Amino acid sequence: MVDAAAVAAGLSAAGLAFGPPPAAPAALRWGPLFDALDGDGDGDDDYVTAVELIYEGYLFHYRESRVSETPADARETTLLAGDFFYARGLRLVAARGDADAVGLLARLMAACSQLRSVGAPFDADDALWAYTMGGLAALRGGTPAATAAGLFERFDAAVADGAAVDVRDLARAEARRLGLRDAAPLERELSGDGAGAAAIAAAPADLAAPSDPART
Repeated sequence: MVDAAAVAAGLSAAGLAFGPPPAAPAALRWGPLFDALDGDGDGDDDYVTAVELIYEGYLFHYRESRVSETPADARETTLLAGDFFYARGLRLVAARGDADAVGLLARLMAACSQLRSVGAPFDADDALWAYTMGGLAALRGGTPAATAAGLFERFDAAVADGAAVDVRDLARAEARRLGLRDAAPLERELSGDGAGAAAIAAAPADLAAPSDPART
């Protein structure tokens, strides 16, 4: 079982270099989902830490950090912090020699950047993050890299064509192909009636919904 308190403490300690910590301790977001899907039963603190570091980098860049009360107008600091957390997390994954996992995480970051560039609702980013946790677990279980990257292939094709796509529905469909031992945690994360799902297109004017307020 993953030591969530230790992972959160490590995140908080890393954030001290960029600003004072918030009053509330950092709460893990995607690491526990990866751990639930991974299925080896022992937990992997290093891998969960890597996931949470990368997510924190994303939060610094696009949303609100869990570990530092960096002023909103200190853009250079938040960008530097985001890059720092990204690099630190990816280094942990790369140290395993897991090139396919690094590639999948890189595609996640690229897709999130695309969503932010068109002002898509953050629900779309969340769907990509949830799917990627399933993809990482599937890779560790022997699923081919091309299958794990299926969502991003379809996402990139839709963006290239300028076609609108419901990211959450797309993630649900592709998640069924991952071959997870127990997909229920991912299915629960991706469940919903569609009200919070995001349709993206090539240009902001084509968006079906305005951007959500940032949330962690």
